[in-house]
Amino acid sequence: MNIGSTSGSGSIYELIDRYMQLEEIPKNKLIEKRTAIESRKKIFSELDSKLSALKSKSDYLTDIITDRFAAKKTTVSDSDLFGITAKGNATKGVHSISVQQLAKADTRVSNKFDDSDSDFSAFLTDQTFTIEVAHPTDEDANNRVSIEVTVTAAQLSGTNDDVLQNISGAINLAMSEAFADETIDNDEVVNASVVKEETGTSRLVLTSAQTGYGYRMDFGSSSLLDTLNVNNNALSVGDSGGYKYAVGSSMESSALSSQFTMDGLNFYRNSNTVSDALTGTTIRLKDLFSTEETFTIATDVETVKKDVQAFIDAYNEAIVFIRDQTKAKSDSAERGVLASDFVYSNIKNDLRRLVSSEVSTASNQDYTLLYDIGIETNQDGKLSIADADKFEEALEANSQYVSDLFRSEDGVAQKVYDYVNNFVKTGGTIDGTTKAITQEVSNVSDRIKYMDEMLVRKEKQYFNEFSKLQETMYLLQNQQSFYSTFLTSRTTGYY
Repeated sequence: MNIGSTSGSGSIYELIDRYMQLEEIPKNKLIEKRTAIESRKKIFSELDSKLSALKSKSDYLTDIITDRFAAKKTTVSDSDLFGITAKGNATKGVHSISVQQLAKADTRVSNKFDDSDSDFSAFLTDQTFTIEVAHPTDEDANNRVSIEVTVTAAQLSGTNDDVLQNISGAINLAMSEAFADETIDNDEVVNASVVKEETGTSRLVLTSAQTGYGYRMDFGSSSLLDTLNVNNNALSVGDSGGYKYAVGSSMESSALSSQFTMDGLNFYRNSNTVSDALTGTTIRLKDLFSTEETFTIATDVETVKKDVQAFIDAYNEAIVFIRDQTKAKSDSAERGVLASDFVYSNIKNDLRRLVSSEVSTASNQDYTLLYDIGIETNQDGKLSIADADKFEEALEANSQYVSDLFRSEDGVAQKVYDYVNNFVKTGGTIDGTTKAITQEVSNVSDRIKYMDEMLVRKEKQYFNEFSKLQETMYLLQNQQSFYSTFLTSRTTGYY
């Protein structure tokens, strides 16, 4: 029967709707339960985020390669002349420096040739020569290798301009092949080019990839090189070939080396960036200056304090979040989600114990507690650098004292890292809890889906039952009407 077209059908729908509202009560309770479970899962996600941030800051402070507490800062008297950077292992102090010579790349030039002449036409066969370059190894820092260069007879015919370009190309090709077969490294090649100082003339120019006497060029005997005069062991003057900077016979005698005086001692290096003259310190030479300048290496208190403060901030954020989620007040509005969970409600107390306990592996027994370097805990359990002077004094006295408190075997940051990692690592406590909650959500969702299907069937059942009931009522009403009409007609005498 088409109920929609039957008089009074609206009352059936209203009745069914009332019944279905009652039937949906268990389903609605499941939806509320799922919402509560999902909210709890969100709390664990936030907890994981807070503890992961704390783990990250702890990991940073306990880096086994870099001691963050040994950070150094440098100041220079004139940054236009030189620069200084210092690592943690640099020693604090004030130093003097002057620069007598900057390192330069070995540069050799050929004679100047008229472009239109053919000074190489006498070479009727292929010409081969060698260029010796530096190739330091772990076994031999002074190791050198010879690169063979071949210029074909065909490349030597033609004008000087063409021949010099061909020779330049042959040198660069030989260097590229030596790099490709790992005979030399890319920063050890010799670069060849042709320059024109004036219109109508050309020179071949060879330049080492790196500066210093150690990266000088040496040449094997060759008629072609003699004609070029690029191997001339003399300063290039006018149109003649030779070196642009005196190569010399040692680091000390070479114009290719950098030369500087530091604290009264003379130093010679291949580069203008020197990292092996003063432990943990890199010196960048920028210009020449004979009057002594100074530079200072000191403890970088502000950077260390900033790193420690980042750890404290992450710790405090975790403590506050856990405190809020583990409130145990009876009022449900104030009671934390994790208040009844023993595993998680203890995190706050455990963390407070870890940061307040003594560090037995500290190298100085005067510095075994965070309190000893001015870091204190307030009544809410939050940390702060309460006494900055105390912190700075410990750091200036010896950064190791502060470092041990955080990164030694049972240092604060190390203990916090190990503790927190058990919660946030893959397969850790939070991971296991989250997976269990996810499964619980899935189970409740399955039950809701089943109840949805059941409610659809129930609604259909109610519809069929009430439709039949309505038909029966219509039939009874019709019969009642018939008998009423019949009885009335008998009484009046009309049929």
